Amino acid sequence: MTPNSGVTGQDGDRGFVVSSEVTISPESEGILERSFRERLRLVENAPGFQRLQIWRDVTRPGVFQMVSWWDNADSFRRYMRSEEHRLSHERIPMEPDRPRGTGVRRYVLLPDR
Repeated sequence: MTPNSGVTGQDGDRGFVVSSEVTISPESEGILERSFRERLRLVENAPGFQRLQIWRDVTRPGVFQMVSWWDNADSFRRYMRSEEHRLSHERIPMEPDRPRGTGVRRYVLLPDR
């Protein structure tokens, strides 16, 4: 890859997106949705964080995507090792309403021109 090729590196120097899939029993969807609404929102202050969206799958009951946008992969990695991340995840509901992580995908944003 040449410096001016317009192609991003693996670390997402044009932007980095992480999609985490979580699954919960359909009966516990409301508990998970309330947890998202009442989250601590500590990620919003993380350097390099851009935004977070939570998507509920309309074709698979109990399946959600947590999609976050970052300036780059290093910003995401720093947050994942942070005390703020640990504190946020302490509040995850326990059994029987505990969601299971069922997949994580990481993407780099490509130039649109």
